[in-house]
Amino acid sequence: MQQEAEQSKIPLILSQIIARLHDIFDGLIDLSDVESKQKDDQERYFITRAFLALCLMDEVGITAAEAASCITDGGADDGIDAVFVDKKNDRIYFCQSKWRVNMKKGVELNDFVRFRDGVKNVIMGVWTKENANIHNYRSEIENQLSNIDTNVVMILAHTSENDIAENIYAKISEFLLQENKYTDDFLTFKEFKVSQAARVARSNTRPENINLPVMLAHWGLLLEPYRAVYGSVAALDVTEWFEQHGNKLFAENLRYGIEKSDVNDGIMATAHKEPQNFWYYNNGITAICDSVDKQPIGGPDTSSGIFNVNKISVINGAQTITSLHRARKSGADLSKVRVHLRIISISDTQENFAPNVTSANNTQNDLNPVDFVAADPNQDRIRREASQIGLIYSYRRGDKDPERSQGFNIRSATIAAACASGDLRLAVAAKRYISGLWENTKKEPYTKLFNGNTTAVYLSRIIRIMNAVDDALVEKGNILSGREKLTSVHANRFILFCVFNLIRGNVIEINNPIEPIESEAKKLTYGILSELNKLISENFADAYPGNIFKNQERQIELLELMK
Repeated sequence: MQQEAEQSKIPLILSQIIARLHDIFDGLIDLSDVESKQKDDQERYFITRAFLALCLMDEVGITAAEAASCITDGGADDGIDAVFVDKKNDRIYFCQSKWRVNMKKGVELNDFVRFRDGVKNVIMGVWTKENANIHNYRSEIENQLSNIDTNVVMILAHTSENDIAENIYAKISEFLLQENKYTDDFLTFKEFKVSQAARVARSNTRPENINLPVMLAHWGLLLEPYRAVYGSVAALDVTEWFEQHGNKLFAENLRYGIEKSDVNDGIMATAHKEPQNFWYYNNGITAICDSVDKQPIGGPDTSSGIFNVNKISVINGAQTITSLHRARKSGADLSKVRVHLRIISISDTQENFAPNVTSANNTQNDLNPVDFVAADPNQDRIRREASQIGLIYSYRRGDKDPERSQGFNIRSATIAAACASGDLRLAVAAKRYISGLWENTKKEPYTKLFNGNTTAVYLSRIIRIMNAVDDALVEKGNILSGREKLTSVHANRFILFCVFNLIRGNVIEINNPIEPIESEAKKLTYGILSELNKLISENFADAYPGNIFKNQERQIELLELMK
């Protein structure tokens, strides 16, 4: 009777969500740690955990089983109830679930503070018995945090119908300000509310259910061998699709939008500076669908038409869409931006057509900045010079990279040359977006690194120094932990820059034997790493090391402190 009384107090919307949570997650949510508890208690644990798994399904676009496996809720979770490491998109999700039947009750300050502190501990590499439930993810998290492009997303899933209180939002804003001090997008905070849960639960998070009305200008129609339409779509419409559906829009794609890359920066720059030329510069978007039919309005006039597209999935163009979305958020006026769009109906296609067209769209006609570097005569000259001294130099895409003892590739040469240049700006670029150094082979920064005076002998020497520094950092990193270990990873190019500043003359003088210089580089690396960790502890105590070494201004500060 008491259970029935409790059930009667549950608002209808929550009862409906609970029923769907059982439909989706029965048999998937691990309750082994609470199997000795009463049935009512077990049910509460199930709902709390399944609610968060539903949130992850929606946010990340993973399956129910994958989402259920992410749950870390329990006695030693340090406020973190779920973890998902998204290697594809360089993100780590930390989630907390606050399921309460009383929807009038707001999120409490202590809830967020514990969640915040738990996330901060993991970011800083603090592994204790308090976060033992997270330890299974330690290797994945640490590996992902060693990637300078990684972002962290905190999600608070709750059932309160009230807005988060001002004092809690103040704590959230304070934490975001602190963690994003050196880079503005390292950490983000999101809520997952009942309204979102209801929407996701109703659709069972099936991405193939995305149906869109698409307005195309100057459209055309193909009937043979398969039905398809094409035309230009407003960038504002495209960003609205992403706002509404997120990564589920790319369910059939081989990759989601990659937020940080020179290609995406170029897309954003065009949207900001040359919106009228976007259609000409951009490759456009390709989508597949179950059916695409024109609405009667407008008749046969091809200047404009509205098409009903059922079960759409973008198979090529995720970077275009997400970059436009970022451009819009950063203030770009997209009202003049048009994007070429192809929509292919797969309803009457042959077997395997859909995966084949997806694969082909993501592998054919894919140019990379390094492809333009291959046309620079200096690169072939360096290759020939390297061959004369018994080394292999690979600089074209598709070339097999040689073993370290046999030679080097264009990427290693670029990083080493940038760090040996004496220009910190280039060293930072080599760490963050190396392709930016290849963008234009006719001017700096490329011509500062590769020109008529750049020899294979010089490149081979500075690469040996880089390898010596990298080896020393790996050696030290294996015996360090926490933030000091992260510094050994994220500061590698900064440390290499510092080492070159100290030994540049010896490296350039090719008559000097390289082996003693390699030994000296290792010794310098040990000392610089130790000094860096001390300076970071004293001056940037709350900063995630990865953010420090994304930021040129912070590295300039460190150089000043090291003098």
